[in-house]
Amino acid sequence: MRTTKPPIWLLMSATVSSQMALTIFLPSLPTIATDLSVSYGTAQLTLSIYLFAFAFAQLAVGPLSDGLGRRPLLLGSLVVFTIGSVCCAISPTIETLIASRLVQACGACGGVVLGRAIVRDSRTGAEAPRAMGYMASSMALAPALSPLLGGQLLGFFGWRSNFWFTAACGLAVLILVWRILGETAPKAAPRTTGVVRDYLDGFRAVLRERRFIGLMIATTCASAGFNVFFSGGPILLIQVMGVAVETFGWFTLAWAGNFVLGSLVSSRLQGRVKSLLLIPVGQVVLTIGALAMMATAALGYVTPLALIVPLVLMGWGNGLNMPNAMANALSAVPASRVGAASALMGFVQMVTAAVLTLLIGYVPHDTQMNIGIGVAVTGIVGLIGWWTLVRRPPAPGDGGASTRSNRTT
Repeated sequence: MRTTKPPIWLLMSATVSSQMALTIFLPSLPTIATDLSVSYGTAQLTLSIYLFAFAFAQLAVGPLSDGLGRRPLLLGSLVVFTIGSVCCAISPTIETLIASRLVQACGACGGVVLGRAIVRDSRTGAEAPRAMGYMASSMALAPALSPLLGGQLLGFFGWRSNFWFTAACGLAVLILVWRILGETAPKAAPRTTGVVRDYLDGFRAVLRERRFIGLMIATTCASAGFNVFFSGGPILLIQVMGVAVETFGWFTLAWAGNFVLGSLVSSRLQGRVKSLLLIPVGQVVLTIGALAMMATAALGYVTPLALIVPLVLMGWGNGLNMPNAMANALSAVPASRVGAASALMGFVQMVTAAVLTLLIGYVPHDTQMNIGIGVAVTGIVGLIGWWTLVRRPPAPGDGGASTRSNRTT
């Protein structure tokens, strides 16, 4: 039976399938390079193309869902994702695999963008950040756990099994969405302008909301901190600290697992503490973790143990910050522009992640100092964005000064 208030597990399933596809094949990259007779660097393009295609496809899917509805766009996205996954699994050459990954990413973005928009459509008050916490947790855990699963599939069935698995997940979620999800988007006003004009107007309306911009900066900086560690951590832990490849995933989980715990604490505090106040608290905890990492490096403690406490603090900070920032950001825009807002937020997050991934690769990682500096910078920038655009009252006549009755604060 279709419902306009879908269960959160359904939306999490759509998010997990797309996030899982990002990293599940990473242990297979050397095998893919050998099997398709290309260099490792060429094989890595299958990751880069996914990130950039995912980022730019969101800019189309989100605004379109404001006018066409969430349900048809999500169903279409899942169809494209499943087809792209099958094409990846049967790709005979690296060129075909890269093209198939582009298709897969274009479909995958719908699960994240539309999942957030549907949460905003169907949940208000304290329930919104709580539901967004579950969504954010799935976004953190899926890419952290997927390489562990991908390594097992590689060992038993070969690298193509990773993509057959994502195709099966996409098909299963597609069936569930078809049977359960009703339309949640508010009825669109009659279009008085062209499609392109209406599309651009959606982004203009979102960008006029200064509170949205500040909260988007906060959530982007929180997720950026994780990407800094995800980019530099493998080199530091495996090559410098001598951690076994099979053990590296547990350090990723030190951050992602505590992110989930922080999100659970945040959900328990809803109704007792204003969700807006949890955002700077989370940023401060994240920044303290980064400073602790820098301190251990400065004192000469370049060991795996020296990373654990900072990673725990960073995870907790992210868990307190991101769900509340995401929920409040989407509540700061008109209901008719939630798709555009979700798309823009996801685009900025993904592009920031891609740029940081490239930059971190060019700095030395003989200690954890540079990772700590990178995370500290993201934490401080996030605090500045919150303080200047969210906490401070808007100036008279500011487009973002309007108060909406449906905000989650």
